[in-house]
Amino acid sequence: MNLISPYHPEIDSIWQAVSATGARSIAVVSALPREGSSQIAVALARRAGQFAAAETLAQPGRPAAARPKALLVDLDLLRPAALRMIGQTSQPDEIVQAEGMNLAVLGNIGPGMAAAWRERARLTEQLAAWRSEWGIVVLDTAPLLTTERRRGPRTTQADRRSSPDSGEIAGITAAAAADVCILVTLAGGTSGTRIREAREKLTAAGANLIGAILNDRDNPSLLAELDRETYRFAKYFPDLMAGLRARMHRSPVLTVRV
Repeated sequence: MNLISPYHPEIDSIWQAVSATGARSIAVVSALPREGSSQIAVALARRAGQFAAAETLAQPGRPAAARPKALLVDLDLLRPAALRMIGQTSQPDEIVQAEGMNLAVLGNIGPGMAAAWRERARLTEQLAAWRSEWGIVVLDTAPLLTTERRRGPRTTQADRRSSPDSGEIAGITAAAAADVCILVTLAGGTSGTRIREAREKLTAAGANLIGAILNDRDNPSLLAELDRETYRFAKYFPDLMAGLRARMHRSPVLTVRV
């Protein structure tokens, strides 16, 4: 799986905004499943880990025990993705080191931990314990809204049973327990009504929502649109259009992945 670079300009902007708040725990939430929150959570956690590594190099005399670290916790029990994204597996409740990423990951939560962390107070206590060992904790959460009203081919059995009674750790619980939260929505896939519903739910729970990310994963890029347009005129100007496509595909601006 292609991971978003922790040094991607947009990830760096998000990280700078989070850092400015002084937050040490971040919940990445979405209104509905498969909106890209897991990829954002992994990228932010990797960015935090790189920041920790850079800070350590800048202070070589700092005791190892005091060096900041980053921890990614996958709290989406029905759709866990963190370990798969970094290409590793683990035993239940085992925290593993992501190779070459300056990042620790808890991505396989056992039933006992899951039952305890469904209570906001217990999860808040656990976050405090994690923060005493890791500098930054990033939570990849379950979707905020139930999907009973959702229809279409993308709905899975896991989505249909995603509800407050499904045994999951509710996304709203994690969002409220964290210092700050970020809402990820899918462009062209999530209605404004559902986004407002998610925002109102976060506000009612007392979550500190500091921003939203519009994921345009399913929308064609500018390069793809321009490329498609050249084929409309290819039968009239084949050499010109072929040359134009070649120049576009070499453009450092048009080929940037956002």
